[in-house]
Amino acid sequence: MSNTTTSPDAFHQTRVVQALLKSSNYKLQQMEHRAHNNSVSEYQLDVLQHLLSAEVNTLPSLPLIEQQPEIKLSMRPLLLDFLFEVITILNLSRSTFPLTVNLIDRYCSTRIVKKQHYQLLGLTSLWISCKNLDSKFKIPTLNDLRKICVDSYNKELFIEMEKHILKSLEWVVNAPTCDSFIDHFLSLLLAVGDSNSIVIKQFYQKIRVTAYYLGELFQFYPNMYFDYTSSQIAILAIMSSISMLKLSINLMTVLQFYNAILVQATQEEQVTHEEQPSRILAIENFQQVFKNIRFLTVPNSLQQKYAMYGRGSNGHSHNNSNNNNNNNNIKTQTLLPPKTPKVSMPLTPGPSPEEKFDRKRREALDSVSEGQGHGNATGGTLTAPALKRQKSCSAAYTTNAITNTNTNSNGHGHGHGHDNANGNATNYRV
Repeated sequence: MSNTTTSPDAFHQTRVVQALLKSSNYKLQQMEHRAHNNSVSEYQLDVLQHLLSAEVNTLPSLPLIEQQPEIKLSMRPLLLDFLFEVITILNLSRSTFPLTVNLIDRYCSTRIVKKQHYQLLGLTSLWISCKNLDSKFKIPTLNDLRKICVDSYNKELFIEMEKHILKSLEWVVNAPTCDSFIDHFLSLLLAVGDSNSIVIKQFYQKIRVTAYYLGELFQFYPNMYFDYTSSQIAILAIMSSISMLKLSINLMTVLQFYNAILVQATQEEQVTHEEQPSRILAIENFQQVFKNIRFLTVPNSLQQKYAMYGRGSNGHSHNNSNNNNNNNNIKTQTLLPPKTPKVSMPLTPGPSPEEKFDRKRREALDSVSEGQGHGNATGGTLTAPALKRQKSCSAAYTTNAITNTNTNSNGHGHGHGHDNANGNATNYRV
């Protein structure tokens, strides 16, 4: 018997070599992409029907989220800003963020979440999304997650929270995201072959990236994100990007085309007539959304990704005419996002040696005074002893910052009832 071990997959090395060859041949990638589009174009309506049926089954409930005794909607944008920066630094896929948001909102629609567990829920949802969408070598490890929150949670808590999320959502993880609908609707508009499709084909990349940006921005605003489904947000983002770029495209024709294919897909899906009107968009919906865009505050993580102000800071000698041009072209600067910056982990500096020693001393004193530990994270509220003495992540992204955002809006930390979204969270209300 030979002691040499071989891979159970006999063709693994062959596929690795072929993948390296294909990655170095750009023309081969283009040919493969065109062949894929030609093959998939025949089943576009079937794909849309599947996405719409999956969308209905994975919608969060805003009334149930508003009934959370400790979690407020004003805390949600701060958590999403933190998660978006983590996704940008780890160079994860574009669909990871909207899927993470969907998992967080769906879990908050089914379980009661304590304030000290909100960041744990966000990072665990991000971890589940990475496993579902990203490459194996991009998935953060448990040590990475622990370093991101600066040892606020241990490895066992992440594993236990993952089990609890999957069980609460009945293992329905995958959900259609806004970016997938944007790609699908743009491909449907290109297949029409009219004058609008010619303009869309000419400015396809600019329209798509701008629509991606708006779709990600809408998710930070609960009063916009929960009013529309992902498919509606996608078409509104496409129409808004066309208006921002001032392209000669009839938006009414685009909206009518969207409603027509939506009705056709829902009829083939055999959906009841009571569900159809909720998916149909009117021109007034677009006008209201496009009017509100100018009042939206862009989160720091989104600015970092798209470098809205990065090009202006690169040069130090700009005259007044150049400054005016930069102000007029502020929207077009978001069309070409830069490469993701490489930042080493952890995201924020960890505690100093003195703080670590002080933490251990206080934990020893607490263990002597308490006499015994508390239970693990179980049930609907996930209690754990380690969460009682959390250390803050940073001045900007901390569990305390997330949980205490509502103190200025209600006058106390533990609010009961609905969110008024005042105080620190006014920038995220339209």
